[in-house]
Amino acid sequence: MAKMRFGLGLSASRLLLIAAVLALWQLAVSAGWMEPATMSSPVLVGRRLYEMFASGMIWPHLFDTLGAAVIALALSALVGLALGMALYRWPLLEATLNPLLVAINGIPRVAFGPLIVLFLGVGITAKVALAVSIALFVFTTNVLEGMRQIDPMLRRHFLLMGAGRWQTFRMVTGPSLVTWMWAAVDLAIGLCLIGVIICEFISSTSGLGHLISAASMGFDTTGVVALLVIIVTATVIFRIALIALRSWLAPWSK
Repeated sequence: MAKMRFGLGLSASRLLLIAAVLALWQLAVSAGWMEPATMSSPVLVGRRLYEMFASGMIWPHLFDTLGAAVIALALSALVGLALGMALYRWPLLEATLNPLLVAINGIPRVAFGPLIVLFLGVGITAKVALAVSIALFVFTTNVLEGMRQIDPMLRRHFLLMGAGRWQTFRMVTGPSLVTWMWAAVDLAIGLCLIGVIICEFISSTSGLGHLISAASMGFDTTGVVALLVIIVTATVIFRIALIALRSWLAPWSK
């Protein structure tokens, strides 16, 4: 009961905070302290959101952006898991690739955007590639650190008792990496969306980034803010869904 009351109180306080911010924003615009042309207003943004969803124009762009982000997240997780385990298994490979990975990770990915679009064209492939280039490092480093935190004696005991490599991975390595992988997912959700939207800014004919670019070039502040609200809301819903999935698949990782 105490936990439930705390959760209800936390939800209520968050809703009150959002309501207070929106009320102050609307008051500032209505009182003339801020120009609607430069800051818009909650009422104008709400109307634009209704128009976007009522007309149905937002759905193809929303699905394009989120679909590319989900594909990039899945690819980053799979490749990062394999690469992180390979770097742990072969220390010479880690020592060889580590400076290169650090150097690549230090380059702003927006600099890769035009090259990726040039080689892969305008489409979902370029969006996924740019997003993977951002999120992959997070998964790789988390998996590598997670492997280092596993007690090597535990794996050795399983092997001595006759367990195969796949059984050892399923019963020891895999469960131990779940927490590290979910921590990487929490960070990578936003990073994948950033990569996809950056690519849509550079060159795209669809997606939320394409709509934001078009709205900003037309000085449509209300449209830009409405699209940002959609992105934030989609990210929150996506993260809630992943938390629910984690609770179902790996309750010990909470």
